[in-house]
Amino acid sequence: MTESRHPSRPSPYLSGSASGTRKTTIYDLARHTGFSPGTVSRVLNNRDKVAPATRRTILEAARELDLKPQVSVRARQVALLSEPTFTDRIEGYAATLTAHLSFAFSRRCIGVMLPSDPIGQISGLFLDGIIAVTFDKALEQSLQQLEQPVPVIFMDYFGANPDAIRVCSDHYRSGYLAAEHFIQRGKKKLAYFGGEGAAFAERLRGYRDAMVAYGVTVDDGLLVMAARHEHQSVVTRLVRRGADSMYVPGTSFQVLECLHLLTYVMGKRVPEDLAIIGGENEGISQYQHPPLTTIEEPLREMAETAVDIMDRLTSGESIGSPSVLLPVKLIERNSAG
Repeated sequence: MTESRHPSRPSPYLSGSASGTRKTTIYDLARHTGFSPGTVSRVLNNRDKVAPATRRTILEAARELDLKPQVSVRARQVALLSEPTFTDRIEGYAATLTAHLSFAFSRRCIGVMLPSDPIGQISGLFLDGIIAVTFDKALEQSLQQLEQPVPVIFMDYFGANPDAIRVCSDHYRSGYLAAEHFIQRGKKKLAYFGGEGAAFAERLRGYRDAMVAYGVTVDDGLLVMAARHEHQSVVTRLVRRGADSMYVPGTSFQVLECLHLLTYVMGKRVPEDLAIIGGENEGISQYQHPPLTTIEEPLREMAETAVDIMDRLTSGESIGSPSVLLPVKLIERNSAG
């Protein structure tokens, strides 16, 4: 690791309670820690070529003094987090949403970081904001216990924390629309196969409520939330139980796997033997055989909304409601009869 002692241009000012009536510069923090101004500047702007121990020392000192580079004289930086074990981190929901967020931030000249190990790396970064794209309980708790207080926006968060800033698509409405569509086409044995987690539970709640509202018998044996690797066993079980329709939500190709199992493994005709509705995968769903009826989640709009909120928060502006719920829509094609 190299640590330059001669920065090529003036360092940005710092702000904080320790500065009194005078603006504190990076040179002051350098004198406080014993490191060069160039090294301090690289740490505060998340640059490389700094030893981990050096980075920790400078960040701890900055936090102790309540100092940070003024936003007005540097580029803001935001981290986009996805929990590493999520299967759609590279393709599907998380990847698509991360791409939309990255492009939206770049248009506003806000830097983006994509930590490969969110829990382990966040404490070593100086950030203006964080967007949690996908997260488990461990990552959620870690974000709630950050030493450096920064705004955190959760995407599709349906957890219990009422103070969380969240941008969500209306998953309850997704489930309701899917069940309503099946029922209006005469289906009586409605099945649901979703993944695990609060967002899928919200879709199932809407699906169930629509069945009750229309007087259709709810068979709990046809309503399943399970891990993705259980696709074949779950689909087989639902077909054997007599399902005449199936809603497979999610925008990470879940319905494509189920369509393959139904048609090529089990020899079922869609929609003649079993109608199916999935989550929309843009540019893919319409080209399946048959073209898939889907519920489209507004991922692009979610990203733009989250970026707008983060832009305002990191510029010192206040926001209204911490929760934004965006509408979904049903795209009718040929797989649901």
